[in-house]
Amino acid sequence: MTGQSRLRRLFVFVVHNWPLKLAAVVLAALLYVGLIASQDSSTFPGPVAVVPINQPAGTVITRQLRSVEQVKYMAPPDLGLLTAEDFRATVDLASVTPTGVAVSVAVRVEPVDPRVTIVDVRPRTIQVVLDESVSTTVPVHVDRGAAPPGVQVGDTVVVPANVVVMGPSTAVKRVVGVAITVTLDPSGLDYDREVEGTPVDAAGVAVTGVEVVPRTIHVTIPLFTNKQSRTIPVNPVLTGAPAPGFKVSGVEVTPLSVSVEGDADQLAKLQVADTAPVAVFGATRDLTSVVTLALPAGVVPLGASTVSITVHITAITETRTFTAGFRIDGAAPGLNYGLSTSSALLTLFGSSADLDRLAAAPLVVGLDVSGLGPGGHKVTVVPSLPSGMTVVVIGPTSVTVLVSTSPSPAPSGASSSPSSSPSPTP
Repeated sequence: MTGQSRLRRLFVFVVHNWPLKLAAVVLAALLYVGLIASQDSSTFPGPVAVVPINQPAGTVITRQLRSVEQVKYMAPPDLGLLTAEDFRATVDLASVTPTGVAVSVAVRVEPVDPRVTIVDVRPRTIQVVLDESVSTTVPVHVDRGAAPPGVQVGDTVVVPANVVVMGPSTAVKRVVGVAITVTLDPSGLDYDREVEGTPVDAAGVAVTGVEVVPRTIHVTIPLFTNKQSRTIPVNPVLTGAPAPGFKVSGVEVTPLSVSVEGDADQLAKLQVADTAPVAVFGATRDLTSVVTLALPAGVVPLGASTVSITVHITAITETRTFTAGFRIDGAAPGLNYGLSTSSALLTLFGSSADLDRLAAAPLVVGLDVSGLGPGGHKVTVVPSLPSGMTVVVIGPTSVTVLVSTSPSPAPSGASSSPSSSPSPTP
């Protein structure tokens, strides 16, 4: 059979009874449309926020994730129209490398109700930029501009002088400092505020997408309309009290005086330069602290703004008399020891704390009788006291110890009654 005859037979088969075949195709299409209509196919126009999952540790997303704009779904008619809360859209970042370059990641949309079937979403993929999260320390720069006419500008004080910048590595690497621009008051009022800095690159252009820690920076700029300077003594300020039994015996300040500057009317009222408080609460030994000067507003130090303060703490001493009993040390078996007196008076000198501790329990003085035989002996009273405590007076200085032997017991079985005389015989 030739090829032409085969084609002729195929053509005859296709066109044979074609109205019936066309009707079958139309009927199948109508049945499919009916099936879709029975499932209540609907479209939610969005948006649905996309949530990242499995994001690698130490990374940050540098571009806001695009939302899902449209969700086609099928749901039973009794659910009604769905909202954004009925869908959960995610992108899996487990396999995304944090290079700071945009990559396409598939979007997965899941229904909250299991009776809902997702047919299609738009877009099916979104661009994600994942980068490493790093930090660096940079200095703070203050641009105060030109001084107002007739106003002299003092030294700018910035606290802290350096801040931490955190964020994506591609952005953090561009930051060279944090810039602050201030406007000085033409009337000469000091600038003293908490301000936010702007991270900038080498060209002074702001770098976005990074975080500055701390967020605010304290900037102080003194302004003078009639600036003068003076040298005044430093006044150390102490707060609190040492521990019981201790006192402040002296304070050393280095340097003893400082040079300050300010407006003439302010300096005229200033006699001393107070320091920040130094706490001595519960102290039992010397303290050394480096503190700042607490100067009035508008007065600033010339040079260093800190001083060193050493507070000397010593124990409070006194004299106190105690009654002490005696304790026999080194007694030998078979000997009895008698004392000429049962107690002694001790007048002691020491710290109040040590004397208080000594008075908390009965005081006993040991008498060493080791090696003493029967008879009378004078034993010197030598009290054993804690370190740092001395004896002022002791009375008596010696005690007579009477040593005697213990009586021997009577022999076993002996009779104490006299023997009877024999009766006479006739």
